[in-house]
Amino acid sequence: MVRLKHRWILFETLFENTSHQDTSIDPLTSHDIYITVKESIQLNFGDYGRGCTSSSLNVKYYSPHTNIGLLRVSRDYYRMAWCALTFITQINSRSCTIRVLHVGGTIKQCQKLVIEYDREQLLENEDLNDI
Repeated sequence: MVRLKHRWILFETLFENTSHQDTSIDPLTSHDIYITVKESIQLNFGDYGRGCTSSSLNVKYYSPHTNIGLLRVSRDYYRMAWCALTFITQINSRSCTIRVLHVGGTIKQCQKLVIEYDREQLLENEDLNDI
């Protein structure tokens, strides 16, 4: 029996000219991110890239509140998915930049990093509110 090995890519979407309180814009879903990543892989790497990543590519988690997501891809092609993520400039006609926070071998390590990252962001926001 062969074990399939994956990499987990933790990423953050940074939107331009948008506040969190804007209710007129529909929040993104993990399916929106998945479609956009697939299109970016197709655009940048062609049929070869799409074929290599299609069986293992999956957005396991995306939070529209924190704009943090978790992407699973085969270990052999994680660099291709990482590259495709950084080339994304729009999701659902909204200008954005995607920043990769961590690439890991286990989902547990990525979860720990998300908790740390969110804690740091909350502390920074509290410090800014105190000023």
